[in-house]
Amino acid sequence: MQSFLQQQGVELVPVHLDECSRFGLELPTMPGWDVVPEHLFPHATAVLCSPADAVDGFVPNALALVGKLTRSVDPVSLLECGFGDSWTLPGWVEVSRDRASLRGLPSVAIAGRYDWDGHLLFARTRYVVVHHIVDQYLVQLTVTLPDPSRTRLGWAADEFVDEVRIGRR
Repeated sequence: MQSFLQQQGVELVPVHLDECSRFGLELPTMPGWDVVPEHLFPHATAVLCSPADAVDGFVPNALALVGKLTRSVDPVSLLECGFGDSWTLPGWVEVSRDRASLRGLPSVAIAGRYDWDGHLLFARTRYVVVHHIVDQYLVQLTVTLPDPSRTRLGWAADEFVDEVRIGRR
């Protein structure tokens, strides 16, 4: 996605969770998952983790990254690049992907397994493009789990990625 934005001459400016209330972003709260202090991941909008579910030192985590685009781009073209970030992960094996909208907004999602530092991990990511008044935002929601825990913790990936609320009620 970054190369697409560079080709378009567009920057992605990180957005704090407070600003996300402008377009109605509400992240799910997940029982047993802790909010990670903002100063540890200053460019992330929010990070949650589940230390109690760590496997061999890897802590399951959920990450929300929201960026404001410095100018609008075609959301379909931008989202087409979303799968590529996952495809470049070492040893990536795709489990699923889709182009279904989320709450009526343009979106893509991908899930799969990959190797990282001796760990077999499972990740599920959704990208959503939000257009609010004159601003356009890219929302990325990713949950990463040790793959052996996927059966027990897969609910967390589904909830965080699919149950996010965007827009006013």
